[in-house]
Amino acid sequence: MFLHHITLKSLILFFLLQIVKYQSQDYSFFPETIQKTANYYNKGEYVKAMEFNINALKKYEKAGDKDGIVTTYTNIGFLLFSYNKLQESIDYLEKAKTEMGTNDNPLFLARIYSEYAKNYTRLGMIDKSNIFFDKAIQYTEDIHVEKQKKYLLFYIYTWKQLNFLDKPDSLRNIERKALVNLPSGITYTKIADRFIENNVRLDSAEYYLNKALFAPDRNFILIKGITLFSHGNLYVVKGDHEKALHYYLKSLDAFKQGKSKTLIRKAYDSLSSVYNAMNNEKMSKEYLEKFKALNDSIKKEEKAAINIVVNKLSEDETKEKRQEKNKMYLIISCIIVLFVVSVYFIRRINLSKQLKKDRLLEEQTLKVLKLKKQVNNSSFDKVIRMAKDDDPFFLSYFKEVYPEFYEKLINHNANLKDNDIRFCAYIKLNISNKEIAKFKNLTFRSVETTKYRLKKKLGLDVSTDLNKWINDL
Repeated sequence: MFLHHITLKSLILFFLLQIVKYQSQDYSFFPETIQKTANYYNKGEYVKAMEFNINALKKYEKAGDKDGIVTTYTNIGFLLFSYNKLQESIDYLEKAKTEMGTNDNPLFLARIYSEYAKNYTRLGMIDKSNIFFDKAIQYTEDIHVEKQKKYLLFYIYTWKQLNFLDKPDSLRNIERKALVNLPSGITYTKIADRFIENNVRLDSAEYYLNKALFAPDRNFILIKGITLFSHGNLYVVKGDHEKALHYYLKSLDAFKQGKSKTLIRKAYDSLSSVYNAMNNEKMSKEYLEKFKALNDSIKKEEKAAINIVVNKLSEDETKEKRQEKNKMYLIISCIIVLFVVSVYFIRRINLSKQLKKDRLLEEQTLKVLKLKKQVNNSSFDKVIRMAKDDDPFFLSYFKEVYPEFYEKLINHNANLKDNDIRFCAYIKLNISNKEIAKFKNLTFRSVETTKYRLKKKLGLDVSTDLNKWINDL
């Protein structure tokens, strides 16, 4: 048998691509990652599609973008399903669901559950598939963007048809729901295909194909090609190979314009078969060779794309095991360190306060003793008294008592003004901020501010203690 119809899987995929293009003026219709994934897949660039999502996933993980992570996980699940890697597809959908957490974004949930349902359909778990399709529909109803809602309902109902192929009444009801949301040429063509495949009611098949020619999306090149291809199938069944050849060639031209490797491959296969039926062995062989070459190319692309995600899964698993091992070692180490540190600080904490007090007292005592050694008691008492009396001759007398200190201070910064030197003298004499404020008739805050400005003028680091620096000078 040489009639090769477009599978429902292919139809839905290419409608996805066209609807994204159709809505290009509304960029928010779907995130960019979905659009790019669809475009790569449509062109048969499976490696690029997978690489794009793996790279996007790394970017989103680094940025902590949960919405981006959920979208790429779902995209990868979609791609793996298309390559018939169902378990891997479900694994990535599980990742997407886990990443959602408490996020109740209906668009994300509708996509995830519809992809789950497709996998269960492929696995033959029809009841479970229908449950997940119904969940996807429920979430879709909560989407506020009307265009997103209509597209997803069309997408879900179109896929759900596969679960009711042996139930004509239910199937027709689902088809009507799909058409209500998006009256696409794909749905009309698929209805016609059923009649063509079973070689029954060919007049009805032609009726629906004509409906497809007037559908709102009839001008999209791939949808036009799909409709032409089904016309070719119709004339094969009717036994009119000349007309079948005519439509197959026109569909091939459309598929090439749309750059769809998968559909071009189908067209090559059908053209080889129809030429064979017309006893044209040369052309039949030519298109068969084209079919084989393109099929090998597509399979190679699919295998390479699968290897990318398999390697990513392996890397993630290795990384998770290493992280768990390191985490365990870290916890054990932290417990040991915490115990040792706790014992140490418990012993130190009680001593530190007392030591600090003793140290301060000792420092103050040493400062006073040092001052008393440098000048006699009367000079020391006099300079202190002059400072506290705010005597106008205080600075002159201080320079006489501490000439070396004054020289070092001026050498450090020759631009210091008398007021700056006066405050340095107060510090050298170990006069507290409170006392300075009192005899200078300033606020405590003003004294602190003056010292802060002095510190900056002296070019000292923020961490440097001004009092210690002056006393060490």
